[in-house]
Amino acid sequence: MNDMKTEIKKRTLCEHRDKEFLALYHPTLDAMLEQGMNESQARRAAVKFTIANGHPHYHVDHERAYRCVCHLLSAHDKKASNARTYRAIDDSAFAKNRLRRQMWYEITRQVKELRDQGMSTNRAIDHVLEHCRASRFFITPATALTKICVRARRRALR
Repeated sequence: MNDMKTEIKKRTLCEHRDKEFLALYHPTLDAMLEQGMNESQARRAAVKFTIANGHPHYHVDHERAYRCVCHLLSAHDKKASNARTYRAIDDSAFAKNRLRRQMWYEITRQVKELRDQGMSTNRAIDHVLEHCRASRFFITPATALTKICVRARRRALR
């Protein structure tokens, strides 16, 4: 039952991210087409530009953020105290994806800054997820293309 709720919540967050991406992508695509690019080139250029220059919300669940941020904060504390038990973040099970890892580092940095100002970890995570913007969309161009192009979506589903 919990797994189903988690999956539904994840899908909802992904849909919000996709809507935010498409709201920025379409004006960018129109601008690229006006510059005289053919449709294929314009689509790819608009995707890359939107991913790199968009400032979306963090579309992650609070519970997942709490687990990941606490893990990174404790790993940072262990590294700072030169503990021999420190495992490199690259080896951890939750951060296999490079873009995902960059997002978690970014969220953790913002939470750490708020904690240094006296805010609790829970409140800092809430604040970052609700009010802060990401430096970029943490998706690959291939994933983004599946959101905008029906043929790419069909290929990805095969």
